[in-house]
Amino acid sequence: MLFLISLFIAIIVAFCLDKPMKKHPAVFYITAAVLTVASVVVTKSDITVSSRFVRDYIIGIFSRGALGTAFWAVVMWAGALPNGSAAIKKLMPIRGELSITAAVLTLAHIVTFGMQYIQNLINGRTGSGNAFRDFVITCILSLAMTLIMLPLTVMSFKAVRSRMNAKTWKKIQRLAYIFYGMIYIHIMVLFVPKAQKGREGYFLSVLAYSAVFTGYAVLRLRKAYLSRNEKAAKLIPNAVSACAFIIPLCLSGIVSRNVKNEPKLVSTSSELTYEAPENAQTTAVTTSASTTSAGKTTSASAAVTSVTTAVSTVKTTEAAAEGITQPNTEEENVSDQQESSEPEAAPQQSFRFRNGTFEGTGEGYSGKVRVSITIENDTVTDFSAYSDDDDPDYFGDAMAKVIPQIKSSLSADGIDACSGATYSSKGIIEAARNALEQAASAQ
Repeated sequence: MLFLISLFIAIIVAFCLDKPMKKHPAVFYITAAVLTVASVVVTKSDITVSSRFVRDYIIGIFSRGALGTAFWAVVMWAGALPNGSAAIKKLMPIRGELSITAAVLTLAHIVTFGMQYIQNLINGRTGSGNAFRDFVITCILSLAMTLIMLPLTVMSFKAVRSRMNAKTWKKIQRLAYIFYGMIYIHIMVLFVPKAQKGREGYFLSVLAYSAVFTGYAVLRLRKAYLSRNEKAAKLIPNAVSACAFIIPLCLSGIVSRNVKNEPKLVSTSSELTYEAPENAQTTAVTTSASTTSAGKTTSASAAVTSVTTAVSTVKTTEAAAEGITQPNTEEENVSDQQESSEPEAAPQQSFRFRNGTFEGTGEGYSGKVRVSITIENDTVTDFSAYSDDDDPDYFGDAMAKVIPQIKSSLSADGIDACSGATYSSKGIIEAARNALEQAASAQ
């Protein structure tokens, strides 16, 4: 979804703002740089963005590289469109400006996740098994793409390009093909495993990226073939191109389908909220029943006392008629009756935690984790957790594993972490422990 939104923005900018970009490119570079710096500062600082929409769809298109990739897609397709078409007339004059803007926007993603990857490598947070493999591949691809992107971006400035030999410049620019291919591989390494697990939106993202990058490769090869064989019939190249586009697209869909039949987990944000448990109503009913039972017991005791008093009165009358003096037990009977008729005070139930909502923070995989726990009579009625820095999917796995354990035990001790999301799990556990300590100390 982020990529489709970003692609729409990039196309609007390229086709509607082509003349301003050509005339005043510095304005676009500065704007992209300011937005990039702002997204990095917000993402890496302790600033809390409460709006889920802002975190996902405004900051996310910069920090996750969706907008930068979308601009690269426009730059790619500008070189693959048929010569003489209206689209290529619009895009080719500003292709250099578009590539520089794309590079500046991509820096937000490089800085945000590059710092995270370096910290994870230093701290040994590289995962194990498939997670370690993906981590290594992603690191290598990211480093290689950065080394290719930076010189190509510098060479895209007119001042630099004008001083270079045209043939040399063109040969170096061919590295862009490798760069585009690495972008696609990088995305597939990250997205396909998540799509296979049924993560919401990732299957569609795999298809969207595959359509854009595969379509570009097919059209670029078709254009190169036709430029060398101008008199060749277009029917066969068109048929081959159609097959070359459809087959890889279908294969990407087959590979990324949810083969494990795992339940889908909404991962558009790193936040999860649990509703009040069903036993809350049961607890109230049980308390009410206990009170009613106590009421019945009190009434029965009062009835027995009344019968005892009546019998005692009859015996006293009979004894007076016979002239026998009975001990004065009237005051004792009245006292006993009063004591029996008064219901015993119900013992007050004590709770470990005070009712209310308590918040805590912990250190997750790549930043702060925040939780909010609402407690009522030692029962968790609401539990939410979110992190602006941790990967939404791994964080979602951690929440699904950790939160139910904390809710059932009302404790952060002895909680099993989620395999593959250990650090996100520890962040949630630490934040929950802080929140529960606040609740306990507030008694």
